Amino acid sequence: MPSLQPTFSSKSSTNFNEFQWVIQIQKTLEEELEFDREIPVSIFNVPKALLASDPDSYIPQEVAIGPYHYLRPELYEMERYKVAAAKRTQKQLQCLKFQDLVEQLKKLEPRIRACYHKYLDFNGDTLGWMMAIDASFFLELLEIYGAKEGRVLTRVSSRMSHLVDVSGSKSAHYAILRDLVMLENQIPLFVSRRTLEFQFKSLEQADDMLLSMLMGLCKELSPFKVVDQDLPKIQISECAHLLDFLYQMITPKLESRPSEIVEAEDKGESTPHKESKSSDSPNL
Repeated sequence: MPSLQPTFSSKSSTNFNEFQWVIQIQKTLEEELEFDREIPVSIFNVPKALLASDPDSYIPQEVAIGPYHYLRPELYEMERYKVAAAKRTQKQLQCLKFQDLVEQLKKLEPRIRACYHKYLDFNGDTLGWMMAIDASFFLELLEIYGAKEGRVLTRVSSRMSHLVDVSGSKSAHYAILRDLVMLENQIPLFVSRRTLEFQFKSLEQADDMLLSMLMGLCKELSPFKVVDQDLPKIQISECAHLLDFLYQMITPKLESRPSEIVEAEDKGESTPHKESKSSDSPNL
């Protein structure tokens, strides 16, 4: 889990709450250590040197996804669209309530916090609601690309229809996509998986649907024509977040590196050869 040192620097000393800090320390120490081993840090801050060179390339301009930019006032306008997406998710839950989804995500709080390099100065309730609402909005956007893949019937509301559409002709469409792939604007993919699982009979069905939607998004973002047969086989459970999924799509893993083995063998065979030459040298 990320170091607790950022606790002191995340807010100015005038806003420092000693009581809240002690509670957070106690809670952190009581968490099971297994989360540190299973969930490596995957959502980092952009290095300051890069951020200073071109802030607009690394800071979201339309929508905040996840905790890093959640409190920026200039992004508040998109909150109503996210809340509207949460309402539609609640309707799809049938017998369950949106609160039930939040409670499930709150159980994942240690895993969620472990994904972020920066200290998250939010309590568990706030973080749970934030993840549930952002995941609802994120998945509703992905439905557009699932529709292109022929997997889901898009249900983009009239409130959001002027932002995004299947053809991608709306002015804010690509601005939102641009924000979604930023490093500091990510949520763990297991949060989206759990949210979809509430709408399907099994996690396998949820993963299958999520993979289809992400594939559609990858085709949308790719500057080249993507052929299904050429796409690598990716396990959703092995992807940390959206940006990690896209990275794995364009840089597939190599199962083996035979060149290193050959090189090692060559080095091993060269030694006797050199010895034989040295033994023959007196005869020259």
